[in-house]
Amino acid sequence: MQAEVDASRESAGLVALGAAVIAVGDTPAIAVSGETAKGSGEPAAPGDAWHIGSNSKALTALLYARLVEEGLANWGATLPDLFPGMAGDMDPAWQDTTIEDLFAHRSGIGQLGAIWLIARHNDTASLPEQRLETVRSRLRKPPEGEPGTYEYSNVNYIVAGAAIEGILGMSWEDAMEAYVFNADGSDWSQGWGAGAPQSGLQGHKRGMFGGLKPAGRGPGADNPQALGPAGTLHVPLASHAQLLLEFVDEDSSFITPDMRDHLLAPWPDESADYAMGWAIMEDDELGRIYWHNGSNTMWLSRVALIPSLDAVIIVNASEFNDTSKDTTQALLDTVKDRLATSAD
Repeated sequence: MQAEVDASRESAGLVALGAAVIAVGDTPAIAVSGETAKGSGEPAAPGDAWHIGSNSKALTALLYARLVEEGLANWGATLPDLFPGMAGDMDPAWQDTTIEDLFAHRSGIGQLGAIWLIARHNDTASLPEQRLETVRSRLRKPPEGEPGTYEYSNVNYIVAGAAIEGILGMSWEDAMEAYVFNADGSDWSQGWGAGAPQSGLQGHKRGMFGGLKPAGRGPGADNPQALGPAGTLHVPLASHAQLLLEFVDEDSSFITPDMRDHLLAPWPDESADYAMGWAIMEDDELGRIYWHNGSNTMWLSRVALIPSLDAVIIVNASEFNDTSKDTTQALLDTVKDRLATSAD
């Protein structure tokens, strides 16, 4: 795999490319190639963290499932259930919207705009306060979209994150640490964080006159942190792969069968192609595959769960453009095909 990652990166001219493959019962196979930042001359290392963007969504849904498992939350909870202090001020159209509708992008809540992004970058309120105010401003008005119809939106996960914060009385970031990343006996606890990685790899953005430049490590290197539940996490490949493996390991004690069934079930029914933070596709050889992509426009992360092989594939790049999109997809497909061949 190292030779494949090296060749793919060099052929495409990417700054850095990384991949991980893991199957139940194995340790992750990790390969990285390139440098930490364009022109740095510092080699990318296997333990460097990568920003995973919207691949954070499945982990926010996992956090909620952990709370259900512990009796702290319920599936089927409606927005008035989740935000009882706002129930009287909510537009009536939200009365039957559930936590599953949020996780499956079927609430009709609409999109974030540039004004929200700019305002949050300059907001001095705490992150839970920022998220709760976002919820309040949205739920006072009727849905912008059609409830029940799929429309991918980060707002769904900001609302879900605010609901989790209300249940636990702690920030989403602290809740992820307590209930997911540092769970007892976990093999995946190392290197998680929110925002741009503070060492190792950097993301890249377009320069004023073209080309790429390192994004740095400050606030401008990521979306506003209020977006957290929808997509601000970073993590090394090994930790990410080991956590995602729990989704396909039927003997996992961390993701129980009931949790797995709910998180991976198409919502609201089998005709849908999205579950709780996971897109769904059917492969002729491998059956159902769960996949997702994540990007804050400075990184790209692709992940795939392959239950028929009890395996997980991750492919990441430290830039987001047509070249990185094509290269990461081709590499993921190559690894997937080789896994299928070896299984035969």
